[in-house]
Amino acid sequence: MRHPTRAAIDKFNQMFKLHEDPRMQDWEIECADPERVEEFINGYDNEPLDDDDRFTLMALILGSFEEYHGLEQPDVHVWGRIKKRLVEHQLIHKTHIEYYQCLDATDEEEFFPITKLMREIEL
Repeated sequence: MRHPTRAAIDKFNQMFKLHEDPRMQDWEIECADPERVEEFINGYDNEPLDDDDRFTLMALILGSFEEYHGLEQPDVHVWGRIKKRLVEHQLIHKTHIEYYQCLDATDEEEFFPITKLMREIEL
């Protein structure tokens, strides 16, 4: 299973001026910001990124979109942008896709707010 790298986390903390507390367990969830999803997507598109950077930034994008989506109806435009990148870089993001798809879950109460959307992506 792949995880965000320390180097990529440091890069995005600086790039997006994110505050990281050393006691944080899940950077991508703790730093998630539903109001900045599109800013993070723009960073994904416009910054020079390697595969570890893409994986780590997508973790932040999905964590932020999950919070955003949990608050209101999904923004079709934003989801379309995210989905396009997940599909284009499917090998990099396989861990994210499988995690949020919750394919072993039998009850929707076990789903994440974005599980149904993530299940649109075929691996």
